Amino acid sequence: MKYIYPKLLAICLAVAIYCNNKSVKSYKSSSISDSEYALTVKRGAFHYDRFDITKNKVQYTPDTSNEKTIDKYNKYSETFLDTLSTLGFFKKIEADGFWNLKPLYETKSSCGSKLMITLSHNKKTKTVICEDYIEGCPEVIKYIDKKVVEMEGNSLKRIYLPG
Repeated sequence: MKYIYPKLLAICLAVAIYCNNKSVKSYKSSSISDSEYALTVKRGAFHYDRFDITKNKVQYTPDTSNEKTIDKYNKYSETFLDTLSTLGFFKKIEADGFWNLKPLYETKSSCGSKLMITLSHNKKTKTVICEDYIEGCPEVIKYIDKKVVEMEGNSLKRIYLPG
């Protein structure tokens, strides 16, 4: 009888360790999946460039069919980002209602400057297109456009505009 208690204690300890390790693995995998974001910003009009953002990097890909007069608009760039700040940016976009936006915002202007934004989180993806990034474009889309240029760091603001 006196040998049963140590065996029972060992079994309980083994079960506790197993359960603890399982919950830690589950927590780690859910944290990793939260960070699987990707954002693509494509600008129209006379830019025709794109920004690709992940949790730790922003890549700028210029339009290769038309050389710009300002050299920085012609060069590919890659900027590494602080993961926590970038995840905060993605969470803000979601909190500001990105997933509830319409897929297309049309304009009556003939001189619009298109903006197309695609957000992916895990297996969920949505693209929002604004025919004119100024007129009739939701605030969250304008915020994304401005913030991505800021994150890239070379001040690649829109300077080539129609009209």
